[in-house]
Amino acid sequence: MARVPAPMLATAGPVPADDDLRYAYEFKYDGIRCLARIAGDTCRLITRNGNTITHSFPEIAEELIALAAGRELVLDSEIVTPDHAGIPRFALLSQRLGVMRPSRTLLRTVPAQAYVFDLLHVDGRDLRDLPYLARREQLAQLELPHGPIRISPFYLDIPVSRMLEVAAEHRLEGVVAKRIDASYRSGRSQAWLKLPLRRTTEVVVVGWLPTRANPLFGSLLIAAHDADQQLILLGGVGSGFSNSTRRALHRELLGLATPTPPVTGVAPASLAGAARWVNPRLVGEVAYRERTASSLRHPSWRGLRPDREVHEVKLPAPDN
Repeated sequence: MARVPAPMLATAGPVPADDDLRYAYEFKYDGIRCLARIAGDTCRLITRNGNTITHSFPEIAEELIALAAGRELVLDSEIVTPDHAGIPRFALLSQRLGVMRPSRTLLRTVPAQAYVFDLLHVDGRDLRDLPYLARREQLAQLELPHGPIRISPFYLDIPVSRMLEVAAEHRLEGVVAKRIDASYRSGRSQAWLKLPLRRTTEVVVVGWLPTRANPLFGSLLIAAHDADQQLILLGGVGSGFSNSTRRALHRELLGLATPTPPVTGVAPASLAGAARWVNPRLVGEVAYRERTASSLRHPSWRGLRPDREVHEVKLPAPDN
């Protein structure tokens, strides 16, 4: 059985020129990266950090086994959960992450889909050295689209400026530009460029602030690592939580309590007496307007990211 490699990862920008013919464009979906290995009657779904999530998405695993029809495949994809308008929403997907045995009700009310965009192995053949367009041609021959399995389309003849406009019109995350001559290489690569429409970043949860208005917590205290791998406080995030999310997070926070701040430097005086600190074990994602020298402006919680490791979380670039 083919070994599942570490995924190829996109690098942030810059946006190619509209007349740059070296790239194909795919839409960037608001989901979780997933590599799938299918062989016989087994399927394993693996996140970018190597965690197995097969039990969380049984409908996707079952459909991939059926569609593979006995072929041995390794696919790269993005798992998403669409809202009522069909737009992928990570906040919905977070309800499925970490659920080992989703109920029939959860499967029905929070359905998942997999957008497949690359084929790495087929029946023992390693395709990673082939250029992007050749791999996409091989993927198309599998005739996979069915039920929750979709093929992520790619575009060669549409200017990137128009692709970004369409992504904005349909409230998508953005666009990924991929060199049509590039092979598939694990790790971060300049051959794939991510062109997001809104700013998001991963953060490490380092504490919480209680309030009189909310018996659980008013806001989470968040941080990220600088170039020296020091954990730097980025302030708090108090919006974007549903009541159920607050309850679930509060339970986890209580189990991670620590008496001292896990961040580098002295905590602001405004937090010293009120903050409840936790060991840095949880990674989440926030949307924000801009990063100042000391914090994120107008952050909003998007959900936990069990597919990320704490040491991976880096400070976003500050705005000038």
